[in-house]
Amino acid sequence: MEFLLAFALTGLVATGGWIAWAGVRGWSRFRDRRHELRLARARSAAEIRQAELRQAELANETYQDFVRRKPER
Repeated sequence: MEFLLAFALTGLVATGGWIAWAGVRGWSRFRDRRHELRLARARSAAEIRQAELRQAELANETYQDFVRRKPER
């Protein structure tokens, strides 16, 4: 029994660094992915807003063109 306990403890000590390294690496990847998703959402919202502004500008230009061509009498 003592041999098994010593064997398990030695195994944990030998692999503990790798386990900790894997945990830290996984956590940093999770944070990076979360940050990338946040940036992608912000970029998408900005693109949608730009498209809405372009649409409004086009509507304004169309209206102004109509007013120039058909002035009120």
